[in-house]
Amino acid sequence: MKEAVVARNLTIYYGGKPALSDVNFELSEGNTLLLLGPNGAGKTTLLRVIAGFHREYQGELLVFGRTPLEAREFVSYVPQSHSLNEKVPLTALEVVSMGAIYKRGILHRKIPEEILERAAKALEFVGLGGIGGKPFSNLSGGQKQRVLLARALISDPKLLLLDEPLSALDPSAKAEVASALSKIKSKRGITMIITTHDINPLLDIGDRVMLINKRMITFGKPDDALKDEIIKAVYGPLARTIKVEDKLYCITGDLHIFRGEKK
Repeated sequence: MKEAVVARNLTIYYGGKPALSDVNFELSEGNTLLLLGPNGAGKTTLLRVIAGFHREYQGELLVFGRTPLEAREFVSYVPQSHSLNEKVPLTALEVVSMGAIYKRGILHRKIPEEILERAAKALEFVGLGGIGGKPFSNLSGGQKQRVLLARALISDPKLLLLDEPLSALDPSAKAEVASALSKIKSKRGITMIITTHDINPLLDIGDRVMLINKRMITFGKPDDALKDEIIKAVYGPLARTIKVEDKLYCITGDLHIFRGEKK
């Protein structure tokens, strides 16, 4: 299996100071990496370097065998907070279409019909086939997140980077977004790296887990990475793991709960 992302002795800097150190991992194509750590640990920083947005780093970082800048055409990035001005009356279909327009560098007063058709299919794929004509600003938080997923998918990426896609969503919306991500993995086979504070809804699609806190603490299969001593090293002495009937629960100092079935 080919490697989608390879990092060797990677250290990332901001303003000349290390922001994240000792990063070493290989992520195979089609696999999903769940990236965990407390606020300020460096999760978004790592995503932005992989996406080619931040270039202040030392060490080796390859995305499909290329530098992040060279591989940007293969990558779609969904930030934690979207930059859309919701006062502009864009429909869900128009928001999704923006993913294809920007990728191609097209400037149109009218969106080409071919792109609108692709946008409609992308919305249907994430379970929102009936809302294309609705204003984006009127959608629920979970619907907006899935529209942004559809916008990322319309350019047919090989790597999808998602920064806290479950943030500020209620349990029902989290389940809907997690279901869409599971479908992306199973039906499209896209490699994904997802930062999250709530791993529970995503653990079924996680092939690998990385825990960081200004440096990489561990990288491995979920059952190997989510161990009591490792969780404590990342989240502090109040964190712990427990097992109930072959299910692993990780309780961190900030009361986030992670669960996964024993493999």
